[in-house]
Amino acid sequence: MLLDVYANFSFENSTISLTLIIWGLYAGILIGGIASVYNKWYLGAVVRALLAAACLSPENGKTLYELGRPAWGMQRALRDGTVLRKCVSIANPEECLLSQKQEKKWIALLRRFFTGSALPKPKLDLTTARLYVPEEKKYHAEVRYDKRGNAPIWILIGGLILLVIAVLATFFIPELLQMIDNAITMFKNL
Repeated sequence: MLLDVYANFSFENSTISLTLIIWGLYAGILIGGIASVYNKWYLGAVVRALLAAACLSPENGKTLYELGRPAWGMQRALRDGTVLRKCVSIANPEECLLSQKQEKKWIALLRRFFTGSALPKPKLDLTTARLYVPEEKKYHAEVRYDKRGNAPIWILIGGLILLVIAVLATFFIPELLQMIDNAITMFKNL
């Protein structure tokens, strides 16, 4: 869209255009909103179920099956160092570790290059993992995974509104830049 030549300013970057910036922002905001809803609604459902069942100590821990929650997507979310694991603990980590199969040496070298460690993160058997929210993290978990204010319908509505704004910006920002350029030229000639 910025094929126009402006007399008073120029855009030197030929690899990135204003259209690409606008649509990149749109995609980034939309992906961030979807990730937020996934975090609050899907992953947060486990935390809310644990809190509703009063699983606040290792003795009261329950499996996902006992909570009535699916294990899909939880394998990655319950690894060490993830946001969900800041609120949810595992009462029996030694019992639910899956055995690691021997992998090729080049995979270990790649992992060491990208992560700093050649050892893979341990995988959990979520059918036997007994989950609980520690008492000291209860308030943090309640606030972080509260369902209010982040409904999926708002992502849909916001996505549609942002789509309209992105389309309008794609067509009208070059026109606005041309008007600004003309105004600057007019004031220069006075």
